[in-house]
Amino acid sequence: MIDFLGSGALNLDLVYEVDNLKNVRSAGFDLHPGHEISGNHETAKALMDFLHSHGTLMAKSGGGSSANTICALSHLGHRACFVGVVGEDEAGSFILCSMKGVDSCLVKQVGRSAICIIIIEKIELDRAMFVAPHDREVEFLNSAILKSVLNTRVLHFSSLVQSRGIHTQKELADALNPEQILSFDPGELYAARGIEALAGILKRTDILFITEEEVKIMTGMAGNAGLEAIYPMLSENRTSHNSLGLNLFKDTGGAAIVCKQGPRGATICSPEVSVTIPAEKVLKIVDNTGAGDAFNAGFLHVMLQGAPAHECLRSGIRLASLSMSAFGRGWLDRLEA
Repeated sequence: MIDFLGSGALNLDLVYEVDNLKNVRSAGFDLHPGHEISGNHETAKALMDFLHSHGTLMAKSGGGSSANTICALSHLGHRACFVGVVGEDEAGSFILCSMKGVDSCLVKQVGRSAICIIIIEKIELDRAMFVAPHDREVEFLNSAILKSVLNTRVLHFSSLVQSRGIHTQKELADALNPEQILSFDPGELYAARGIEALAGILKRTDILFITEEEVKIMTGMAGNAGLEAIYPMLSENRTSHNSLGLNLFKDTGGAAIVCKQGPRGATICSPEVSVTIPAEKVLKIVDNTGAGDAFNAGFLHVMLQGAPAHECLRSGIRLASLSMSAFGRGWLDRLEA
């Protein structure tokens, strides 16, 4: 039995440091602190050429939101697997090597790898991201993937930039049995497509990881109004979460929205409960890219062990804080189960 099966983008992450993102925007690249956009490989090449002379390459790492979460869960001792696609190129081989400990037998190598350019401001230490996706559509459900989907305890999604990504992941979600759990972190790229476009996945989602900004982007409403628009869609066809036997769902009384609030911590919301845990103080932030993915891993790690809602949040915040101490996935070497 697999503990966690991940699906989402597999990227080559290139982390650059610049004095000011305003200079990047002045060069024609619409990049803003805390936000992510996508484009083609030609634009990515132009951006890298600009950064070569106006910034400093700080790190090269495997990336992708779900992949980051799954790699952390593997380091925490879980049996983890990933389904996706990387390029049949040097970058693709690098990405696969970066997923040490994760079963990557369902990752296909074809075409040109996705690239994520992460730009960090020296002073503010916030980051902007530009993603050039893999140049092929992700495969539809096949017998090998279906077997793994049916053999996992938790299926975890993050966004796929390709046009059919949502449809492909809905197929995976639809294959799940009632006793299996779906966790979903849509990120800005999926949130921008709107709540109706994501409805097919949300209707099977048990745990939704989202930020306040993504709630606003997805629904057009901020705060509780946005959360109240999303919640009724979650796990629409599930009659009860009690059969899952996990304390998280006993606390929440059903599906849960986990709202990641950066320096203010995180809140878990359901009709039954609202619990907030403050963020931990980080002595030195090196790179906050992927902190949300690390949070997801910490949350899911103890959730599967039967931890209650507040302990799930606390574990997520601990890993998010740890992740900010190094570039890319460098922090995983210091992770203890």
